[in-house]
Amino acid sequence: MNPIIEGDEKAGLFPGGLLLALGRQPSSFAISGIIRNSAGEVLTDKEFTVTASDSTEAGLDNSGIIDSVGRFYMNIGLGYTTIHVTDLGENIFTFTLNVNGQGFITVTANDSSEYVVENLVPYDPNNKPLFFDLTSSTPANNGTAYTPGPNIILNFSDTLPNWELSELQSIINNNVIVTPSSITFGSTAVSGNQLTIMAMVSVFDIQYTMEIGPGIYSAKGTPVTPTTIRFFTQENPP
Repeated sequence: MNPIIEGDEKAGLFPGGLLLALGRQPSSFAISGIIRNSAGEVLTDKEFTVTASDSTEAGLDNSGIIDSVGRFYMNIGLGYTTIHVTDLGENIFTFTLNVNGQGFITVTANDSSEYVVENLVPYDPNNKPLFFDLTSSTPANNGTAYTPGPNIILNFSDTLPNWELSELQSIINNNVIVTPSSITFGSTAVSGNQLTIMAMVSVFDIQYTMEIGPGIYSAKGTPVTPTTIRFFTQENPP
């Protein structure tokens, strides 16, 4: 999933195709992405190493660190780049990215069913962007919510504003969209980087899709990277 983020130019991101307006085709790109496990939790504080690359361009990154909120930043060349992720030398997984001449990035290989690489974007290396990401949720992606009135808990990579209650309710109504519509929201609360929403489920034993939209923003004003969570509901715990 590579969503268009509001305010791309201000954030230092290149909208698709804009790179060609510079008058030449770049031979390398600064890119950022986020790594999550199957539950939607970000992978943090891990090392990555480039093990293969189509490019012979000078100045490309050979290694780096996935930061404390699950983001990696690196400069890679056109074509295919294979990246190996480790934890203190222990293998985690390997994936391959392909970058074309317009800076569009795709994941072409991933040897793990546990981790996904997403939200891949090129950015201006002279204007490194700020990102605001969902780092985990309850219910987790592919998880299950129990009882008629579960709490939906969303954890973010930075502090949330102290919104007035009416403004917060409007933001949630427009940016936390659950389908089918048989889950209704009740009271809400913000604490630091955590948003809690009381919910009432009227239909169980089905899959719901929850979309988190960019109208949720950090205390610094950075819109959240749009993210989708899928979960099931069950009336009684096992």
